[in-house]
Amino acid sequence: MSRYRYEGIDRAGLLRRGRVEAETRAKALALAGAGGLRVTSLEALGTRESIWTRDLFGSGKVAEADVLTVVKDLSTLIAADLTIDRTLRLVIRQAPKSMVPILEAVLSDVLAGLPLSRALAKHPKAFPRDVVEVAAAGELTGTLGRVLADLATSMSRAQEIRRTIVSALIYPSLLLILALGIVGLVVGVLVPALEPLFDQPGVEPPAVIALTRSVEAVLGAYWPVILAALALALATLAAAWRRPRFAEARERLLLRLPLLGPVLVGIEAGRICRTLGTLLGASVPVPAALAATRLVPRRLVFRRAVDEAARRVPEGARLASALSGLERLSPLTLRMIATGEEVNRVPDMLMRAAELHEEEVRLRLDRLFTAMTPIITAGLGLVIGGLILSIMSAILSVNDLALR
Repeated sequence: MSRYRYEGIDRAGLLRRGRVEAETRAKALALAGAGGLRVTSLEALGTRESIWTRDLFGSGKVAEADVLTVVKDLSTLIAADLTIDRTLRLVIRQAPKSMVPILEAVLSDVLAGLPLSRALAKHPKAFPRDVVEVAAAGELTGTLGRVLADLATSMSRAQEIRRTIVSALIYPSLLLILALGIVGLVVGVLVPALEPLFDQPGVEPPAVIALTRSVEAVLGAYWPVILAALALALATLAAAWRRPRFAEARERLLLRLPLLGPVLVGIEAGRICRTLGTLLGASVPVPAALAATRLVPRRLVFRRAVDEAARRVPEGARLASALSGLERLSPLTLRMIATGEEVNRVPDMLMRAAELHEEEVRLRLDRLFTAMTPIITAGLGLVIGGLILSIMSAILSVNDLALR
């Protein structure tokens, strides 16, 4: 059941406002006007969810899988030469529930004369700016169906990478949780139970017990200071987190990490190449294609590099030369783009480069997660084994003293 806010003029000429709940926009309009009210505005507020399915953090963002389904359906129907309004009506019939109110609002805006891209731009929680810019570029050249189809492919591959990462992290996460539980059991239950054994004079406590006593002493004496320091650190981090300089420094640090950095670079490079190839293949001019692509990267470093390329191309620079500002773009990719410019096949070369980057990301992730599990298992075994060995050796030493 979706919620709507309405405004209208009653029979006495007075302005009335209110809210209704209905399954569709048409039913909401009928309910709002049931008392003779002439409805002048009807705005979708979203879907009322139960507490079990509600977003606890209140972001209200639509699931990316639902957005992908809608983009696929739009591309298929638009490519079949259906009008935009007819396409939206058909998509609404089979769209996920979370998308129905949004698509009905989009349909209303399209019927009012707005282009599809501007109608989508009114719903940033469902359609990010990069989706809107790509759709606008497709409208500019009359290739909206093709552009949306390629956009759906790019979104699908990004989701596939995320699913791969999540699936691969399940087993290591379970190992870490199990290890933390064991360590907590040892430190919180076993160590306090054994402490009285080492209160005897001349008995040296094991490192685990000594460390536990030291931590307890520090926390007991300085816990207000520690809490205040943690709160201050968190507040400072939260304030600096979204500042451009801090964000850029954080991203550069991530990109320099030995294992994670190349994966992030490959993901961003693949997105840039695929989007550029899609737009140029749809006959979008290079400056307009770069302008639409600048919002595709998730990392500020790459966005600034694309901005620089968009500035240099109108000044006469070739695309490969303009993109050379992307320091972490592989030389092979730049050579492929330069070759494409020479033989007038830039879109094909960009799509091929995108495929190479995506394949490289998959291979790197496979190797990373294949190596991660045994490394984590061995590390946890050493930690837990070391704890137990330390305690058992101390207990045996106490027994030796008692026998003497």
